[in-house]
Parts: sequence; C-alpha cells; structure tokens
Amino acid sequence: MFMLKKYTQFLLSQQVKRLGYAIAACLLINHTHLFTMENNGRGTKAIGMANAFAAVSGNCWSINYNPAGLAALTVFQCSAFIVPEQFGLQELRTTAFAVAERFDFATIGMKTEKFGFDLYSETEFGLALASKIDSTISAGLSIQYHRLDIARYGTAGSFFIHGGLMMRVLERVDVGFSVHNLTAARLGRTGEKITQEADLGTCWSPFDNLHISLDMEKDIRFPASIKMGIEQIVFSAVALRAGAANNPDKFSIGLGVRYSLFEFGYAGYSHPDLGWTHQVDLSFTLDE
Repeated sequence: MFMLKKYTQFLLSQQVKRLGYAIAACLLINHTHLFTMENNGRGTKAIGMANAFAAVSGNCWSINYNPAGLAALTVFQCSAFIVPEQFGLQELRTTAFAVAERFDFATIGMKTEKFGFDLYSETEFGLALASKIDSTISAGLSIQYHRLDIARYGTAGSFFIHGGLMMRVLERVDVGFSVHNLTAARLGRTGEKITQEADLGTCWSPFDNLHISLDMEKDIRFPASIKMGIEQIVFSAVALRAGAANNPDKFSIGLGVRYSLFEFGYAGYSHPDLGWTHQVDLSFTLDE
C-alpha cells in the first residue's frame, strides 16, 4: 500500500507538472500575442502565407479568416489539418477539420478543431454561410462555439459570431475585411473575453498563378500586426508559399503538392524566441 501510494503521488505530480507547463505556455502565448487556438491559423496555405488571408478566397479554411471568402468556392472541398507539436511542446497539439459545399443559394462551411491535451484543452465548432451580393461583393457570417476544459477545474464555453466582406475593386485586386467575435462574447462564467480582432487585407493576382496578399490585423488587446504573403503556382501542381509578419516577428514557408483530387500541404513558421512549428494538411477538392 505504501508503494502504491507513492506511485500514485508520483503520477499526480507528473500530471500537475504537465498541466503547469502547458498552462504556462498558453499564458505566455496569450500575453505576447503569439499563436494560440485563435491566432495560430488553420490550413497550410494560409499559414505558409503568414496568415495574410483576409482577402484570399476559394479555400475552405476561409471560415477561420474571412467567411466571405467561402462564396468563391464553386466545388466541394474538405481539409484535415494537424500541428503535431507547437513550439516543440507535444501538449500544444492541434487537430482540425473543415468542409465547404456550394449550393444554389449560398456556400455552407463547417469546421471543428481541438487544441491541447488531456489536462488542458480548447475545442471549437463553427458553421458558416457565405453568398455573393453581386458580381463583385461577397458576404459571410459564421457562428462558432468555443469551449475550454481544465482537468479538476471544470469546463466553460460560449458562442460568438465572426463576419466578413470581400470586394473585387480592380480586375485582379480583391479587398477583404472581417471581425472576429462581433458580439464581444466572454468564456462562460469566467469573464475571460474570447479573442476580438479586426482584419483588413488585399490580394493582388498579377497572373493566374501568382498571388500576393497584405493584411493588417488588430487585436483589441495588442498593437496592430502587418502580415504579407505570396504564393507561386508551378505547372498547376505545385504551390510555393512564403510570408512574414510582425508583432510578433514571424517568417513562414509553405508547399502544396496536388495530385488528382488531393493536395498535400506543409507549412512552417519561425518565432524568434520559440523556434519552428510545423504543420501539415490533406485536402480533397471535388472538381465540377
């Protein structure tokens, strides 16, 4: 019994340490405006372009950046995304899935994602609707539910709304604007405000296979962040991506390889203090 008690205490101490490390990392990330569940980004295309995605359309992960971008999708698309470990910490693991389908009246998108591990986790679900107002303007709105689970402390959750607009201002230039957490929702009874930010961006496509994007993102708690990304598509099968952002300083690279109806994507970004984080996804697009 004595040995069993000691072993139980040891396991508990290890769990407490793991929880402490993970929560400390999350607090550090939130404090310095690094990359937690809300601002780390989803989808290797967006992350490879430093998340400068407010005016980039036709991708199912637009549900996280600007729901209006879903309106440009004319086909069924889904994507499974994973970050095996963020900043080298297995406890900061992310898995996510998104799907979008075009209907006669609008495009509907859905997503689910989970961040963390057994002692600390954040889960989010989202449902989006996007439609073209006319030939040059699109609008989108998503309703999302965010839940926080901390072992032995309980669970808190809340609904919030993410909305956006996108406009074609010149023949090859789009402008996008989105607001995350329009309702200024807070996390259950904790009173902790869910990330609230606005994003204004533009995407210029001088050629069909070249896209250059520039965004300004403003979280109400932190200074504005400037993000820039570029994508070059080679032979309609390989996409090369790169990007940079400040507050915090970040550099990113990405690669997408398409074969038949599938595309494998990789993206990595570097933080000056915490090093590299790698992520991959696998997407499926059902062409018309």
